[in-house]
Amino acid sequence: MCSGNTSINSLVKAKVIECYSSQGYEVVHQPHIQQLPFDLNGYIPNLLVKISTEQGFIVEVRDVAINLAVSYYRDIAKSVAEHVGWRFLLITGEDATPIAEEDIADNKLTRSQILHRKERIAKLISIGEHEAAFLSLWIFAEILMRRHARHLLIPIDRLPTILMIHHLYTQLAISTDQFERAITLNEIRNRVAHGFPVKSINLNDAIERLLNLVDEFITMQV
Repeated sequence: MCSGNTSINSLVKAKVIECYSSQGYEVVHQPHIQQLPFDLNGYIPNLLVKISTEQGFIVEVRDVAINLAVSYYRDIAKSVAEHVGWRFLLITGEDATPIAEEDIADNKLTRSQILHRKERIAKLISIGEHEAAFLSLWIFAEILMRRHARHLLIPIDRLPTILMIHHLYTQLAISTDQFERAITLNEIRNRVAHGFPVKSINLNDAIERLLNLVDEFITMQV
């Protein structure tokens, strides 16, 4: 009889396999070392997702997002990144982002894309929609943090927000000051998103602090 964790992990794997297979990708479950496109120093992934013979994903699947050996997986991600057309993915049963929406190229945000988002947020602020502006700005901050993690080959960009922020900090991808501000602003985001009251003066201050943090994250993307 399977243990509870094994059953959960099997369900997560089955969902991942279904998502990629439905998009026409070849999915190899528990590939043999001979099936891997290149040597990974003895590491065998849970799944090999092949877009083509020269392009795809090396996938590790975990049932929960806690107690992850992020430094170990980051080393694997670096090894995989040495081979053009391949990316390492760490997928958990608690991921905040959808399965099978990865882009191998993952190009940086363009200046026009950044300006367009900031203009939309500025419009919300100008018409007094401060809660909507804060939530929209927070979503943008999350996007930037997740992209920052991917570009540094830290495979945490799918994790729940609070865990991602903590791992960015422990992996030295953000400063102590940025970490503390992100944690505080995430708490405000949770209050706003769940309908708890936030004084307008406090929310205006939070928007200003979040704008500064977003600008810092944008600078990291350049």
